[in-house]
Amino acid sequence: MGSTTHGLKLIGGIVAPGIGDRALRRRVAGRIVLVTGASEGIGAATAVRLGAAGAIVLLAARTESRLAEVRTAIEAAGGRAYAYPADLSDPEQAERLGDRILRDHRRVDVVVCNAGRSIRRSVADTADRFHDVVRTTDLNFLGPVRLLLTLLPAMRAAGGGHIVNVSTAGVLTPGQNWSSYLASKAAFDVWLRCAAPELRLDGVTVTSFYSGLVRTRMSAPTKYLRRYPAASPEEAASTVCRAVARRPRTVQPWWSRPGEVLATAFKGPVERGLAVSARLLPLRAVALVDPLRMLRLAWASRRFGWTLAAATAGGRTGEVAVVDRTGSLTRGELRSAALSCATALRDRGVRPGDRVGIRCATHRGLAITASAAGLLGVDAVLLPPHTDPPDTLAVLVSDDAPGTPWSTLVDGPGGPLGRPSVRGRLTVLTSGTTGTPRLVRRKLTWRTLLGPALAHLRHIPIRRGRPIIVAVPAYHGYGLSYLAAGLALGAPVVLVPGKDPAAVLAAAREHRPTAIFALPEHLAGLAAQPDAAELPRGVRIVTGAEPLDPQLSRQLLDVFGDRVYNLFGSTEAGWAAMATPADLKAAPGTVGRPPAGVRLHVLTDDGRPALPGETGAVHVGGWLPRGRLVATGDLGHLDRAGRLMLDGRAPS
Repeated sequence: MGSTTHGLKLIGGIVAPGIGDRALRRRVAGRIVLVTGASEGIGAATAVRLGAAGAIVLLAARTESRLAEVRTAIEAAGGRAYAYPADLSDPEQAERLGDRILRDHRRVDVVVCNAGRSIRRSVADTADRFHDVVRTTDLNFLGPVRLLLTLLPAMRAAGGGHIVNVSTAGVLTPGQNWSSYLASKAAFDVWLRCAAPELRLDGVTVTSFYSGLVRTRMSAPTKYLRRYPAASPEEAASTVCRAVARRPRTVQPWWSRPGEVLATAFKGPVERGLAVSARLLPLRAVALVDPLRMLRLAWASRRFGWTLAAATAGGRTGEVAVVDRTGSLTRGELRSAALSCATALRDRGVRPGDRVGIRCATHRGLAITASAAGLLGVDAVLLPPHTDPPDTLAVLVSDDAPGTPWSTLVDGPGGPLGRPSVRGRLTVLTSGTTGTPRLVRRKLTWRTLLGPALAHLRHIPIRRGRPIIVAVPAYHGYGLSYLAAGLALGAPVVLVPGKDPAAVLAAAREHRPTAIFALPEHLAGLAAQPDAAELPRGVRIVTGAEPLDPQLSRQLLDVFGDRVYNLFGSTEAGWAAMATPADLKAAPGTVGRPPAGVRLHVLTDDGRPALPGETGAVHVGGWLPRGRLVATGDLGHLDRAGRLMLDGRAPS
């Protein structure tokens, strides 16, 4: 089975040909081979294999204890090995390493340049992390060059030697988000390509191994790579050993050759294709959504408009739709209650196109009544408690008097309603992120409700059957967005008062949600709970709608770790930005950068784009037709990395 699997990997270009033990011993026995990055992964596996074949192995890496383990393994198998702890990201240490090796052994026959640092980070994220560029370049380029410049005179004087550069196929086909890593690897690759003709005159040869994906500790942090087939460190080490023994000029996967030609000959089209794929990346998360559910949602939206009636149309009747303090409500029960409520409202004279006020707390009553309004084709105006209703309402539905209690509307039978003559609408009040609530009505669509959720699915998963906790008022745009998203995508929505942190924590333990949506002040209370750190693993902590104080931002990261997100948007402009845990670490309190397809502008009083660090009025575009920019009513500034920091409320 193992040989069959390895053969399939060879055919697929996942691994490259290796070498047998007998052939390797004939070529390397008695030779002095220096392996950098020898403490783990490919380097350790290569060193062990060479030691077993009779080579005298010189081990170089930063971690002395791991080098000792590799040396012990080689010696236990009857081989010879010497450990040289050194940090090759420091060119001076690299030079001292070379000098020490020459003092101890007089020469080196083969150098395997395997030490390296991988980093996946966008150019935008690198803007204020130039030290990452420097560190990567030091280890992947400057350190190896300094080491070779120290060792090469002895190799040339001896009349021969060999250098194996363990590189990456990404050098041949560069991809986005790897600029610092691939640029540093490419720099060393080009240096060797330039030096190879000179060195060959003195008998020193070079092999460049452009490796495909290898499952090592270095690749582990990049989650999307886990989905792809990969070579093991031992399989990659066998290829390195073959390069040491046979000395080919290059070793690379077969698929990288046409990719290299395309990337070189068609730079423009390839770059445009990569840009398009990056823009479509959020759709990969959408692909996890049930296609039939999405078709039903689209059909229901044409019938009922962008309302909760459309959100509840898809899915199985037995699925849990909403959970609140009174228990769970299945999708079938929610539809039935909404139909009864709609029938009762119709019998009270409510007609399509009317405006119905809903003044309910965040519980099932709000979801039922808003869904009923969609079934009738009326405009549902969601009002916070204690808010005076507009005079234009046909009826006010509330938790209790004054107004019609919602509970009295769901007891009767639901009659046939037919298709409404007009589509319903959802309307909420707006306050801006940093302002005082204002009675300004804005019509919402699924583009503004589901759009942000779909754009954020890669970071904040909303999956069918996996609960989410909405601990923010659902009568505001923030809470309503994720109530609607959960109902539409089949995630049970657990409604919990955010002002009760103990209840939120208890709900998280009971339901094990994928995410908790709460206001900053509520998360402060949650973080202050004695057992807050025991929040189930995998739960994202998402805040928004109010400014996140930098100190609170740090506290949340300290308590909950790298799973805190900060969202920014407004009812007028739609969702505008999201700060990831990495953003909050780099710039505490930031609201981050806009998702793909959304434009975020900070404009000065005279309408020009503000410079980094310069405060101006925040404008958002992307959700609205024709790319129109909308002012959020907030003041803010962009940092050098393009992250938005809010500075207050714009004067009215």
